[in-house]
Amino acid sequence: MIPLIGELLTSGSPGQMVAGVLLLGGGAIFAVCAVALSLIDLEEHRLPNRIVYPWAGITAILLVLITFLLGDGPGLGRALASGLLWGLGFLLIKLIYPPSLGMGDVKLVVVLGLYAGFLGWETLAAAVVLSFLLGGLTSVALLVTGRAQRKTRVPFGPFLILGTALALIFS
Repeated sequence: MIPLIGELLTSGSPGQMVAGVLLLGGGAIFAVCAVALSLIDLEEHRLPNRIVYPWAGITAILLVLITFLLGDGPGLGRALASGLLWGLGFLLIKLIYPPSLGMGDVKLVVVLGLYAGFLGWETLAAAVVLSFLLGGLTSVALLVTGRAQRKTRVPFGPFLILGTALALIFS
């Protein structure tokens, strides 16, 4: 994402420059919401709707504006499809085995899917893989060191956020 923002900001085109500024704003909003949600999830094992819902709405509005400025209809469609697919996938997991995920995780991945999907299917795939990899490795480390038991609840939100952030930064 960083190269894309750099290209847009230095393009000389007013529309592209505004799109770059909007992407920077979206990144700042991502950072603020990500830190708040991660801290809350680590402390309370929940992801409050009062943060997730406004974040989703602001993200959708930003992506529509950026799409309008860049004329990238497929990017917006991919973002919407990614958020929906990741959210439905997590909802299915939640319905099959309810203790596996919280509904906050299901809602969170819709927002994260919007961000990742806008940049491409590869970015979405990287976000999903990195999220599970980071969460899994941390859980194994906690088990091996005796800091967790097999039934210990480990909040997944911070790993979803970190995995997506890494995918966005390096895409």
